[in-house]
Amino acid sequence: KWNTKGHPGRIVKVATEELRLFAELFENSDNWEQARLPVIHAQILLEVLLCFTKQKNFFGDLEKQVFTNTMWDETKAQNDDIIVRIVHYPDSPLDMIYSGPHIGIANPLFKCSRKICRLNSDYDSIDLNNITNHYLQRCNYSPKGGIEEYVRRIPVTSWGKKHHEEYRVLTRSMLNLSGERTLYSAIIPPLTAHVNTTFSFSFYDKKILASCSANFASIPYDFLMRATGKGIASTGIYSKFPIIYNESAGIRSLLLNCITANYSYIWTDLFIKDFNLETWSKQDPRLRPEKFSNLTPEWTWDTPLRTDYERRQALVEIDVLTSMALGMTLEQLKTIYRIQFPVLQQYEADTWYDQNGRIVFTVNRSLTGVGFSRAEFEPIKDAKAGEKFYRTIMDDTMPGGPIERIIEYIAPFDKCDREEDYETAWRFFEEKYKDKL
Repeated sequence: KWNTKGHPGRIVKVATEELRLFAELFENSDNWEQARLPVIHAQILLEVLLCFTKQKNFFGDLEKQVFTNTMWDETKAQNDDIIVRIVHYPDSPLDMIYSGPHIGIANPLFKCSRKICRLNSDYDSIDLNNITNHYLQRCNYSPKGGIEEYVRRIPVTSWGKKHHEEYRVLTRSMLNLSGERTLYSAIIPPLTAHVNTTFSFSFYDKKILASCSANFASIPYDFLMRATGKGIASTGIYSKFPIIYNESAGIRSLLLNCITANYSYIWTDLFIKDFNLETWSKQDPRLRPEKFSNLTPEWTWDTPLRTDYERRQALVEIDVLTSMALGMTLEQLKTIYRIQFPVLQQYEADTWYDQNGRIVFTVNRSLTGVGFSRAEFEPIKDAKAGEKFYRTIMDDTMPGGPIERIIEYIAPFDKCDREEDYETAWRFFEEKYKDKL
C-alpha cells in the first residue's frame, strides 16, 4: 500500500535566491526570472545543489584546456563516405568506433555488439577476466575509404593535436532519467572514434582527465545530471559542473578504466608513488590490499580492477570521496541515493557475489546473461562455504567466437548494502583525511 502521508522535508522552498541558483547551475545564465525548475523532490536535494555551486573550479572555466566533440554523425558521416556500417572486431584502435551502449560507468569495455546489432539491446556483457591485453570489442562502424582522408576530417584541439590522438572521457548523449544511472562515461584510448550518440572530452592536462572521469562516475554528479530533467546531454550542460580534484578518487577511476594495454601510456604518465599508499575502506577477502600496494608505473594485466566486487567497491568509494570533496554530508549522499536512484537500489538489493568477487545472480537488466537465472540460483543460494558450482555459456564477445566457456562460482554467496558501505567508507576516509577536511 502506498504511503500518501506528507512530510515536511518534501516541501521545497523556492524564492529569488533559489531561482538564481537554478539559472546559474542549469542555464549558465543570470536570467533567474525564466529559470527552469530542476527535478528535485525534497529540501535536502536543494541543499546538495548548493554544494555544487560553492566550488571554485568549473568545466566552463577550462576554456582552451578542454576540447569537446561528437565526432561522427551516424547518418551524415555514412552519406559522406567517412564511415560505413559494418559490425566487426576492430583490427586496431583506429578501426574502433564506439556507440553509446559500448560504455558503462567507468567501463569502456561494458558491452560488445552482437553479430546482428540493430537495437540497443543487441549487446552482450564483457567478462573483463576473459579478454586479451589489447582487446577491443566488436563495434558497428568502420572508417570508409582512405585512412588519410578519414583522419583529415577529425577536428584539431585548441592545443594543436587531433582530437582522436588523445585519451578522452566519452559520455552517452541520451539520458535515462529514471533508469539505474543517468550519466554514463568512460575513458577511451587514442586513435579510437565514436558516433554522435556520444560525445567526448579531451584535456590538455591529463590530470584533469582523471579527475573528470572520477567525477562523472559518482552518484553526486549523476544526481546533478538527473536534476536537469533533460533527456539529451549537450556540452553546454557540463559548463557549470565543478571539477573536483581528489587523488584517491582519481586513482580508483584509473583502475576502473585502464583495463587493457591500450591505456598503458596514460597509466604511466599519471602514476605516482602515493598510489601504493591507498587502501580499501572495507575489510573483505575479495578486496585485496595488494591491488594498491603492488601497483607500479608499468601497466600489467594485474593493474586494473577486474572483478565485479572490486569494481563496485571502487565506485562506492568514489561516491564517498566525491561527496566529501563537495562539502556534502553522509546523510545527503544517502538521501540522494534513496530518493533519486530507486532502480539502482532494486538492483543492489538482489545482486549476489561469490567468493571470487563474481556476480552469481542479479536482477540488473543491463547485465542480461550474467550469472545464474533465478530458477537456477534459488536452490544453491544458501550453499555452504567452499561448495563450487559451474555454469556453461556460449561466449561471443571475443574474436573467433562463439566459444563454450565454463564459469566457476564458489560459495558462500552474499549481497552488499550500499548505504552501510557508504557509512563504512565515510568513517574510513574521514579518519584518513581528518587533518585535511
